[in-house]
Amino acid sequence: MERYVFNTDKEIFEETFGVSPTSSSILEPTFNAVPGHSLPIIRSRKKNSILESAIWGLDTGNTSISSLDLNDVLENDDYRSYLKTNTCIIPANGFYKWKKTVDDPLPFFIRVHTRELLGIAGFFIEHDDSRNSFCVITKQANVLIKPVDDTMPCILDPQKFELWLNGDAETILKKGFNDFALLPEMTVFRVPDLVNDLSNNSPELMQPIPKLRDDE
Repeated sequence: MERYVFNTDKEIFEETFGVSPTSSSILEPTFNAVPGHSLPIIRSRKKNSILESAIWGLDTGNTSISSLDLNDVLENDDYRSYLKTNTCIIPANGFYKWKKTVDDPLPFFIRVHTRELLGIAGFFIEHDDSRNSFCVITKQANVLIKPVDDTMPCILDPQKFELWLNGDAETILKKGFNDFALLPEMTVFRVPDLVNDLSNNSPELMQPIPKLRDDE
C-alpha cells in the first residue's frame, strides 16, 4: 500500500473502533498519506485499545519498510514476534493504487462503500527516543484489484478488531482473509493525476474521473 486517505469525525471514529480520541488534532484529515507521515493507529495497552500517532514506515538503516506481505511476516521470526504484543489497526477510508502502463502509472482509489472507515492490519515498533513506527500488512490482491496491482492491504473484519489487538493475530494471518464478502461492496475507480504530487492534499484527489485513455 503506497498511499491512503484518512478523513473522519469523532463520532464515526468512536462508533467504528470503540476508541475515544483524546485530542481532535489526531483526527486531522489527510487525503494523501504517505510513508514518513505521522498518522493515527489503534493499539492495545494493558488490554485497552488506545489511539496514538506513529510514523508510517520501519527504519531499517538503509531503507524504510512501509508494508510487508503477510507471508513475509509469518516467515520472519522478528516480524512474527510483533504479532504477539505489537499489533495495530490503521484506520483509513480507502487507499490508492497505481496501474502500470506503457506511458505513465494511472492512479486509482479503492474503498468499501458500506464502510466509512476500514481497519487495516499492521504492527508497530516502539522507540524510546522517538515516536513509534508502524508497518502495513498486505496480501495478494483480490480479483477486483488484480487488474490494477498485485497486492492490497489486509482489511480486518470489524468483528475481529479486538482479536487482532488482544488475541491471536498470527492465527488470523494464517487463516487468511475472505475477500469474497467484500467484493460486492468494494469499488475501484480512476482518480486525478494530482495525487501523484505528494504536496497535494485535498478531497479532490479521491474524486472519480471518467475514463480518459484506452489503457485504463
